[in-house]
Amino acid sequence: MSPGKILFDANGHAISPSKIIKRIINFGDSYNNAVGEIIKNSKCLDKDGKKFVECTTLILSSFQMTRSGPFHENLSERLCNCWDMVGTDLIEINKSVYKSGLSRDRYLLELNDRERDSLIAKIWQITKKLLPLTMGKTSYGLVGASKILFSVLPEIVLPIDNNQWLHVFKTVDIGDVLDHMVSDIQNWEANTGKQLNDLDPSKRLTTLPSVYNVMAMGARP
Repeated sequence: MSPGKILFDANGHAISPSKIIKRIINFGDSYNNAVGEIIKNSKCLDKDGKKFVECTTLILSSFQMTRSGPFHENLSERLCNCWDMVGTDLIEINKSVYKSGLSRDRYLLELNDRERDSLIAKIWQITKKLLPLTMGKTSYGLVGASKILFSVLPEIVLPIDNNQWLHVFKTVDIGDVLDHMVSDIQNWEANTGKQLNDLDPSKRLTTLPSVYNVMAMGARP
């Protein structure tokens, strides 16, 4: 994988915090409000999947994925099927985040390497379980799966569109993407002395992936 530049410019210089703040502000309230809601509402998942359906519906709608494709019709039924497929896995991860005592917003960076590798492998397994339910005739199942997982694990997963899979991250393995995101954020924070999750002035985008996504979207050709 040779991903495109996201937190660094073409010369290898860290993009300044002020520029990232400007991009967050310019990204628009639709995304920022939706993500703020799912960060708040996914803090503790219920066993019946009610919060899962609420959060995934909000994010899929925000990314305009309910206008066509696999989520265009029978959305609630399809999402309930997704919950039946991976709900137990998601609750397990959700509880482990809460019990860890680590900062939820910085969870991926605060985990030790072994635990992070294990978690990322688990996310890839869950993603593959979702693919039969998120695949459309003209859309990659990976897109829907990543957005569904982001909606309930916004401290861990990055929502990735077709363009990003093909031209930014250049992989079909979400594990590779998350590994790159972690490394990129670590390098950026070491260079700037700032924490990426602190940059949204409105305090809606408080998790690392939620801020990183703004920059990853901007990195698309």
